[in-house]
Amino acid sequence: MSKERAHRRAEREAAAVEERRRKAARRRRADKRGAVVGTVTTPAQKARTSASRWWRRTYPPNDPFARRRRRQAMVLLAIAVGVQVCAWVIVPSLGLRVGILGLTVIVLPVVRVLLFDRR
Repeated sequence: MSKERAHRRAEREAAAVEERRRKAARRRRADKRGAVVGTVTTPAQKARTSASRWWRRTYPPNDPFARRRRRQAMVLLAIAVGVQVCAWVIVPSLGLRVGILGLTVIVLPVVRVLLFDRR
């Protein structure tokens, strides 16, 4: 009987140690993300206009969101280039091609929100 109790107690203690390790890992990850978000948003919050807020965005060296941001930018660039290649091949008028370029630039932020917004 005492061997069984000792075995169950050892299992409980091992589970408690594992749970503490998981909580510590979650806490470290949350602290790291919080530090990154603060590093990114602090310079932008000091700016007064929305244009300078956009321009002054800085990202820390070990930004965990950089890979996702680069991937999203590449997808948007590929879409824009694809639209422009199709327009320049299909449309004969130079004025219409330039109009499509302008429309692409205007619509690209909308496409970004539709594709990648995570609300």
